[in-house]
Amino acid sequence: MTRKTPPKDLLDWMGVSDAPDWSRARLLGRAVSFVLLLLFLLALGSALVVLGGILTGGEGSLGAGALIVAILSAPFLIWGTWIKHRTLGFQKEGHLTDRLAKAVEQLGAEKTVKKIVENDDGNPVTRETTEPNLEVRIGGLLSLERIAQDSVAYDKGRDHVRVMEIICAYIRNNAPANIAKKFPLGEWSRPLVDADGETLAVYQKYAELRWGGVSEAGYYDGNIIEWARSLPPPRVDIMVALTVLERRSELQRSYEAAHGQKTDDVEERPFEIPSHGSSEPPDLQPVNLASAYAFRDQIGKRRQVRHEYQGYRLDLRQTCLQRAQLCAFRLGGVLLDDSRLEGAQLGKAQLTGARLEAARLDGANLQATQMAGTGLRWARFDGAILIDAQLEGARLGWAVLEGACLEEARLEVADLRAAKLTGADLGRAKLEGANLSLASLNFADLNNALLEGANFYSAELEGANLWRANLNSANFEYARLERAKLDFATLDGATFRSVDLSAVSKLTIKEVARAFGDASVVWPDDLGPKPAHWPNWELDISSFDTEYALWLADPSTYTPPPPPTSP
Repeated sequence: MTRKTPPKDLLDWMGVSDAPDWSRARLLGRAVSFVLLLLFLLALGSALVVLGGILTGGEGSLGAGALIVAILSAPFLIWGTWIKHRTLGFQKEGHLTDRLAKAVEQLGAEKTVKKIVENDDGNPVTRETTEPNLEVRIGGLLSLERIAQDSVAYDKGRDHVRVMEIICAYIRNNAPANIAKKFPLGEWSRPLVDADGETLAVYQKYAELRWGGVSEAGYYDGNIIEWARSLPPPRVDIMVALTVLERRSELQRSYEAAHGQKTDDVEERPFEIPSHGSSEPPDLQPVNLASAYAFRDQIGKRRQVRHEYQGYRLDLRQTCLQRAQLCAFRLGGVLLDDSRLEGAQLGKAQLTGARLEAARLDGANLQATQMAGTGLRWARFDGAILIDAQLEGARLGWAVLEGACLEEARLEVADLRAAKLTGADLGRAKLEGANLSLASLNFADLNNALLEGANFYSAELEGANLWRANLNSANFEYARLERAKLDFATLDGATFRSVDLSAVSKLTIKEVARAFGDASVVWPDDLGPKPAHWPNWELDISSFDTEYALWLADPSTYTPPPPPTSP
């Protein structure tokens, strides 16, 4: 077995040196020695005076002599006690230095292994190779965990954050993102919205091959899921390191929050407080639009607090954690940008306020995971399971969730602009006030979804299933709705502008009678005349907003304005 000795600069970065710094002790020792010398000379003079009085028959006494002896010995007693205290402190520092150095040395342990392989002639030969000595490395990780715990218990957490940085660096160096395995089908391009029927048939067949369908167990089961389940899990020492991070106590997390702060008075750890605070909307119940917007403001304030946070955050960026078992892990605020988490088990994990921008979570299990206010822009969730996931106010702009299962997921006021949700299952999901502008929702299942006040500006909804969806006050300006199913959907207060409704499947006048639009809408001939409150000419954006507000204020008395007269 060989071990890699840590470089001196690493020990210096950890605050560990080869020998204690005695420069200050020398200066202090000289000052104390001078004071003690003065006291000794004064006491010696007093003793001589008293002794002379005793020898000449004066009033001196043995009691006075004893007092003088005590006075003479007191400075030396104090000096000796101080020296012992300082020595104990340096011994403690030396002990910590040895513990840290030994633990860090163990993290680089390797061992020589003999393996029988075939040579070029096909004959078996024995070759020696080196590989990580996992047993020793695990021992080093557990030693670091104990050092961090002792630091918090006995040394005001001075070395706790340093230990966490070492463990995170170990994970990043031993499980980098570039070792991750790629999905064999690779990337793919979605067909254009106006593609012909033959192209769409090919697309649907490919989608079934890529994502499969709902299994008997109720999970979205397809090739991505099967591939994700076949991935090798992280090496055992990496999982031990992740478990050490999870086992941090509340006190340890408090020291992390205080790290780097200008004051020791840290009121709270913002990543462990839900974005919705104490006024969480009831599960799966419609939320008043005004309440949804108030909810958005509340989430914005929590996000600002997290943005201003200056404490320590676990840094696991650009790591490979494919198929890692992280169920119920508390990873609030962790940095996981560009990480590879395909097939990871994150059910009921706490990732509030974490950052997973550009992370890959294809085929991952995120059922009931807490990700409110989490940064997920450009992340990929192809075929991921997000049933009951809490994503309120999450930033999912440009994220890819194609074929993902988001049944009953919490996505109130989430930012999903330009997100790709082709073929996603959003049945009964809560999306009140969500921003879905420019999003791709082609062939997505949104049955019974709560979408009040959702913004579908320029969104693609071709073939989407919106059966019984709550679309009250939703904005469909410039949206693509070819072959979308809107039967039994509620559209009270919804707005349509520059939209083609002629190709919408199963649309009746009942669904759009309480919506608002103008002459820019392509109207189906089989629906009869447009609603009487729709202006029969195309409004500009400012006039449209004004007339919509007037109609919404008093629908019973509203009369559309006449078209402008030609000059």
